[in-house]
Amino acid sequence: MRRAVAALAVLAALAATGCARLPAPRPEAAPPAAEPAPGAQPVPGAPPYSELPPARPGPPRTGWVDVGVVVSADTARLESTAEAEVSGVVEVVRLAAGQTLMARAGAGRLLVQPLPAARELAVYEAADTVFVKPLGAGALVRVNGKRYRGVLKLFRSPDGRVTVVNRVGLEDYLRGVLPHEIGKLTEATLEAGKAQAVAARTYALSYVGRRSDQGFDVYASVEDQLYGGAGDESPLTDRCVRETAGLVAAYQSRLIRANYFSTCGGVTANVEDVWPEPALPWLRSRPDSRREGEEAYCSASPQFRWTEIWGAQEFLDLVNRTYPALVAPLPLGGATRLVDVRVRSRSASGRVAELEIETDVGLLVVRGDSARRVLLRPARSTGAGGPGTLLRSSFFKVALVRDGDGRPEAVVATGAGFGHGVGMCQWGALGMARQGRDFRAILEHYFAGVRVIPAADLVG
Repeated sequence: MRRAVAALAVLAALAATGCARLPAPRPEAAPPAAEPAPGAQPVPGAPPYSELPPARPGPPRTGWVDVGVVVSADTARLESTAEAEVSGVVEVVRLAAGQTLMARAGAGRLLVQPLPAARELAVYEAADTVFVKPLGAGALVRVNGKRYRGVLKLFRSPDGRVTVVNRVGLEDYLRGVLPHEIGKLTEATLEAGKAQAVAARTYALSYVGRRSDQGFDVYASVEDQLYGGAGDESPLTDRCVRETAGLVAAYQSRLIRANYFSTCGGVTANVEDVWPEPALPWLRSRPDSRREGEEAYCSASPQFRWTEIWGAQEFLDLVNRTYPALVAPLPLGGATRLVDVRVRSRSASGRVAELEIETDVGLLVVRGDSARRVLLRPARSTGAGGPGTLLRSSFFKVALVRDGDGRPEAVVATGAGFGHGVGMCQWGALGMARQGRDFRAILEHYFAGVRVIPAADLVG
């Protein structure tokens, strides 16, 4: 009987939030990669965009990018598919095709060792860099099993461990990004792939020089853009890169930061409402439809609407773990009693601006997109990402469900979308492409006031 009362309480709590009933998501094959991707997590210690130094003045470097493919690891294993030259060691070394090069950090130096080999070669100064350059036409280098075009460079990271960077041509880099960021394409969604290619190219160029203290431009992970090297390239995504070669999104002829994400749930967000950053004119909240009242472009996404349920104790344990790490310390022993959970305020797009968690140790306030990191998904969560990953979005309602005796039993969040909500909605781009919109129209819809221009025409 008590369970029946609790079930009714759940329904009543959801109805009391004051929003219309959420429609069930429609299935769709081969969705774009969600943010974060299944099983992927941001790189520990990576600074957010707001903490990065300003970009260098003048037009960006456009020919190549340095991608951190292994960052701060104990070891790295490299193998070339053809003969390769290893420079930066005591003497230039030639590796035979298929020969392995092992790298590890020693005391104040980087150690590299060809296998099999009779002796070990060492770089004795921590600032030195080892380059591995394949010599055969079209040759690739495997790093921990993944294949990469271009040159690999190895060095000791600031924490004394091993970092491997892939220096690769910009267009080849994009060939390794698109399959992971937009997913499987068809002829009907090709324009969405082209929009993704321009957005990814723009994003990469906007980060040139920003992570110079780490020795590369962008991470190969969800911290920046998912990059799989040469292993997952496909004809249709290659075509998207080729047919937009050199094109970027610009605001007043200046390169923009082209953020994007999986699913907006019906409306995108202002950048300053999600992250502690100044307002940017092209990252404004936009409706995800041609006109008000029409179905959202991203409504086909499996993440368009969702529900998560935490047991009351599960929720309290989660907050005791994440809140001190992300927001502020808690008293010794943490919170032992959950009193209420509610949204104090919302942003212009309807996303959570301030979330209040009332406990026996006081009122805990979580702001903006941090709610996704505090309210990690519960153990029973299903779908892309899964248990323990970021909450799908900050676009949600929340209710505390009580049992028949008034004691907290569960916390229920019903939400919309997947990702931070700033910039281009990838599922929306796919929906626009199906409606016959081209890549320029897609980008101009999600990035207010931008034009698509050749990178050579940028003024700075």
